[in-house]
Amino acid sequence: MAQGLRALLEDEPDIELVGTAGDLETAQRLLADNSIDVVLCDIVLRGERDGLRLLSEAARRKHAPAFIMFSAYRRPDYYRQAVELGAAGFLNKMVSIEQLSRAVRAVAAGGSAFPPAALRAARSALPRPSARQLEVIALVAEGYRNEEIARRLGLQPKTVEGQLRRLFDQCGVNNRTGLVRTAEREGWIQAPGETGRWEEVAGN
Repeated sequence: MAQGLRALLEDEPDIELVGTAGDLETAQRLLADNSIDVVLCDIVLRGERDGLRLLSEAARRKHAPAFIMFSAYRRPDYYRQAVELGAAGFLNKMVSIEQLSRAVRAVAAGGSAFPPAALRAARSALPRPSARQLEVIALVAEGYRNEEIARRLGLQPKTVEGQLRRLFDQCGVNNRTGLVRTAEREGWIQAPGETGRWEEVAGN
């Protein structure tokens, strides 16, 4: 997919393509070039959400390029994190080359490229759970009981029960199935089979 985008963007006379990267380390080396104005960045690189990490790292630099985040999934948490971390745009992978090149030009000129639906989803996204709560949710999704989760995380079963009660209240659900479905919809955890699809669309 990256090579296909490269070929399409190279046909745009006013866009100079500097390079492509399929993993975090290659992207970090590429971004050492301070002449880059715009980065089109997938949320997930090689099965991990390293695109958001790359965005966060770049935002701390003095001369940071404008980031357009790119995803095949409409996850409210992805939209929210992209906005909070300072992305200039967010596009779905189904956009046309015309929409893509228009977004690149817009952010290069100092504008933004967020579809209204993405901004609405970012505003309506649920608060992201803590790292510990995400561990609990992931183990719930794998079918572990509270006692097993407690052993795996080195916690007391009552602590796990308390975490789950807070998560139920936060998500407006009353059972474990509802919690897992909410976590998948928001983008806190990957749905079954999602990693494989990511690898398919993110691979060079």
